[in-house]
Amino acid sequence: MEGRTIGISGDWYNEFGSHLRITSDPTGCIRGTYVSATGHAVGAYPLVGRYDTAAAQEVVSTTSVTVTAAVGRLLDACEQAGAVRPGLDPTDVITLLSCLWRTPDNPDGAAWADRLMELAIDDFRP
Repeated sequence: MEGRTIGISGDWYNEFGSHLRITSDPTGCIRGTYVSATGHAVGAYPLVGRYDTAAAQEVVSTTSVTVTAAVGRLLDACEQAGAVRPGLDPTDVITLLSCLWRTPDNPDGAAWADRLMELAIDDFRP
């Protein structure tokens, strides 16, 4: 199998008849749906995610320095204005905010994101 790429796109079924459909692209994006054949789940659950690929890692590597520098400049300006406490690390802020795109795109997810932001903002305050 050396040198051979195995894709994960396709339709997958388990022994209970549940169905997982996945598509992926070279940048590491995964999209799909999951339909449970058991329990009380109704309809298809949307799935979105990422997996590591050389292309995805290259994008992250080439953009992370620029994004980190931009967030650093923003934090410096906010600190000078007295809007945030001194010494916030741009990498910490980016990592903390990354949880926001993991919340579901529905009213419960929006409420969850609001709670997470409130926690973060409370710690940013001077």
